[in-house]
Amino acid sequence: MVELSAGEILRFHQASGNMTVTTPYFVQVISPVQLLRNQTPEAYRCMVSDGEKMSLAVIPSKLKPLVANETITRFTILKVNKCSVSKKARENEPPMLFIVIHEAEVLETVTERLGNPTKLTDQDDAGAGFEAPQSFASAVEPPAPQPAYQPQYQQQPPFMQQQSHFGGAQSSSFMSRVDDISPKYSGMGGSAPVHAGAPPSVHPIADLNPYHNKWTIRARVTQKTSIKSWNKPTSQGRLFSVTLLDDSGEIRGTAFTQQVDKLFPLFEPGKVYYISNAQVRMAKQQFSNVNNQYELTFDDNTVVELCLEQANVPQEHYDFVPLSSLEKFQKNHVVDVLCVLKEVAELSQITLRTDDRKMTKRDLVVVDKSGFQVRASLWGAEAETFNVPVEHVIAFKGMRVGDFGGRTLSLPSVGSMTVNPDIPEAHALRGWYDAEGRHMSFQSYRGAGAGGSAGGGMGTGENFDAQLKTMAQVSAENIGSGDTAEFFNLKGTIAFIRSNNLAYPSCPGENCNKKVTEDLSSGQWRCEKCERSWPAPDYRYIFSINVSDDTGQTWLQCFNEVGELVLGTTANEMIELQRV
Repeated sequence: MVELSAGEILRFHQASGNMTVTTPYFVQVISPVQLLRNQTPEAYRCMVSDGEKMSLAVIPSKLKPLVANETITRFTILKVNKCSVSKKARENEPPMLFIVIHEAEVLETVTERLGNPTKLTDQDDAGAGFEAPQSFASAVEPPAPQPAYQPQYQQQPPFMQQQSHFGGAQSSSFMSRVDDISPKYSGMGGSAPVHAGAPPSVHPIADLNPYHNKWTIRARVTQKTSIKSWNKPTSQGRLFSVTLLDDSGEIRGTAFTQQVDKLFPLFEPGKVYYISNAQVRMAKQQFSNVNNQYELTFDDNTVVELCLEQANVPQEHYDFVPLSSLEKFQKNHVVDVLCVLKEVAELSQITLRTDDRKMTKRDLVVVDKSGFQVRASLWGAEAETFNVPVEHVIAFKGMRVGDFGGRTLSLPSVGSMTVNPDIPEAHALRGWYDAEGRHMSFQSYRGAGAGGSAGGGMGTGENFDAQLKTMAQVSAENIGSGDTAEFFNLKGTIAFIRSNNLAYPSCPGENCNKKVTEDLSSGQWRCEKCERSWPAPDYRYIFSINVSDDTGQTWLQCFNEVGELVLGTTANEMIELQRV
């Protein structure tokens, strides 16, 4: 049986400051593993023991399968390969020790508790003559004192005149707590103060989590947004965000309302800063292009200092995925792609159903070495000013995966693109395309052509046959039985059309299509979404057909455009024919 690492938890407790531990050690889970509330993604809590002392531990979501199948349960012995350790102050009690497990191996599960572990007490606090071992002594060195910085302003900063409307979904709870009363300033700040004194002990971005409350990161600003505003019935204010990068990863930091004027002038893209005393929260991925489950919220206590030593901090970070792998990602997942521009469609305009705003859109077709081509959409100013010639290499950062018509990509406002980046991967892609890619036929996800019509959609020819399925294959592979949409091509004969309820009465309003109900007293048709009444509805098809081939048969659902192709007439005309 494996021996537990006796004394390790006491060492963590007596060490000063937060730290990251990468020296493996052995502990036992001694309590039931419970789900942490209000955590996204899910995380779990339990008590662990080294045979002498016990501590609270947090198990991350990536180990969820081991918790779900009870591989990690009470009395399980773990080999912890990497963790973060922090302490939370408590009134009239010794600080509470948190061990956040990042990487661990399950060794075995025994039938009883090993040793006789006890809780940490006042007598266990630092100052009992303990000296941190060399394996993590550098990680627990107390950071140098950092001066508070309060810039002074004499006039309203000019960037306050460049606010744009922020119309996204509900942001973090912090947004709803701040008001929009701008503080009074008596001077104009231009840049962050330079850090003075010895360099502080820094914490890797990859190890930040909500259970650490004292840390300093050293990071480069790779992206900075403009100041945006929001105005809702429950709150209003302003915000801006920066993307911060070190050699362990990247994270997004956001300042809201009262912090905007203080912090916006301090951050300059490309420069490196020491940052401390920000809040670590669960990330709201709809507002971020960073693959990190956490994000930073800057508040009154946040300290930002310029670091003059710029070396050893990466300039940019990409995590490129091949276009052929997009089917593995869920809708709205954020990816980086490196591709060659193959087609560019004309500008188009769409109306959003949520608030009837009109958005400018431009579709591109991009390809890569995986042999796939995908439709990528640009929006707003990016779409209007796009003038990159075809066959140039583009690095997209923070593209969102869509599932419309198979797989598509979309560049959100927090994303970015770089044309012909000077990186090895781009040079290799350029060489491949010049040598062979220019003459290749690319496989396409369904409907991947620019503008929906060009670029080899899955309608005909070789690409159609590549994803052709028989009825027997559809049944054997359980296609469509999962939680996500699956797409395939089919050749068959329509054997039967279910004729009852061929169509439904929809709202004639532009881009609505919601079902309307008839008011028998007035003869008008009412749309609750548009809050309007209409003299007559606009009928739209929705019916089922039975399709068969030589291997079997299946039921398919037809919507309006497909229904018109199948029946050769509009739904309005079909309803009139049925009434005759």
